[in-house]
Amino acid sequence: MSEKELLQESILSITKQAGLDASGRIHLTSVSRDSGGVFIMEVMQPDRKRVCEEVKRAVTGFPADTESGCIALLPEVVDGIIFVAQAGLAGFRPVSGNHSV
Repeated sequence: MSEKELLQESILSITKQAGLDASGRIHLTSVSRDSGGVFIMEVMQPDRKRVCEEVKRAVTGFPADTESGCIALLPEVVDGIIFVAQAGLAGFRPVSGNHSV
């Protein structure tokens, strides 16, 4: 499974745990020429804001601006999303802003 596919599944898992079906509403584009893992996440309406807020709630490093339809996901955020989804921690939010991935 590619990192893009894993990231997509992870985002869908996080939103599903929050009671939101985001299938078909998320489009990921890799913008890295290396294995850095930088992605642009595009979220379609409806529920764009809610999808972003649920991922932000689960992953501390997720960008604060949930109003935009296109969000840059840096490697640390990509790793955080995948980690949270794989660990089943979508409802968990660390007390500090730092967590190991």
